[in-house]
Amino acid sequence: MAYPVFDNHVHLQRKGRFTDAVKEFGRKGGTGFMLVALPPDEGLLKDDFFLRMYEEGASIKKEAEEAAGIDVLLAIGPYPVTLLGLAGQLGIEQAEERMVRGVELAGEFVMEGKANAIGEVGRPHFPVSEELLAASNRIMEACFRQAKSVGCPVILHTEDPSPSSLAEIAGFADAGGMERGRVIKHHCTDLVNEDENSGIFPSVKATRELVFSAAKKGKRFVMETDYIDDPARPGAVLGIATVPKRTRELLGAGIFSEEDIWKVNYENPATLYGKEWFRKTA
Repeated sequence: MAYPVFDNHVHLQRKGRFTDAVKEFGRKGGTGFMLVALPPDEGLLKDDFFLRMYEEGASIKKEAEEAAGIDVLLAIGPYPVTLLGLAGQLGIEQAEERMVRGVELAGEFVMEGKANAIGEVGRPHFPVSEELLAASNRIMEACFRQAKSVGCPVILHTEDPSPSSLAEIAGFADAGGMERGRVIKHHCTDLVNEDENSGIFPSVKATRELVFSAAKKGKRFVMETDYIDDPARPGAVLGIATVPKRTRELLGAGIFSEEDIWKVNYENPATLYGKEWFRKTA
């Protein structure tokens, strides 16, 4: 039985398994994933910091596609924790300005067809000062405005989700003119019903517990591993073959029909990012 398998959040590193991980994903039944660019290890204060980040993401995307013949999409944007490093050296005001310029550059890449989403962006997942949190929220609104302008989704990195935090994020999306359903919460739990997520789109961490719970509640979600490809942490956050495995388990347990598999692994991501990017699956 052939069906699509899409992982909504994957990192790749040249120092990691890199294309070997991509090939494993394909061998296990994976048909596509969202590659999320990682910040460079050095040169934080250089003017081309974000440009280098985005260009490297685009290069890795191309090599990943060629390695396994699968659909690879790309998300780029200023990682929220980068603000802290910038603020520590430049002050919050200049740091925020640099982050916003990074958002604008990400929008240019999307307009040129080099990327599919602005992400992972948002705010730190741990407590920070009120000033840093306020700046992060303003940067997040800038992401929504830019994404609205260029017509792409936003993949959010924030604290662990709750109905109240998702309602707050929905308010920021509204303020930025962004359609809530195109705001994707990375590292989400099983909050798949709209009365739980205020219309934000869940990208559910693909543990068996979370995915089975989400699937029993509805089909409005995508799955992700947040695979990091770090040699020091093999298999973190989840292994590259997890979403193919979880898809088989859902089908085998009778929780998902084949139609449900197509809904979550093709129709949902194709609606979020555009069907034209899923030629090999469709």
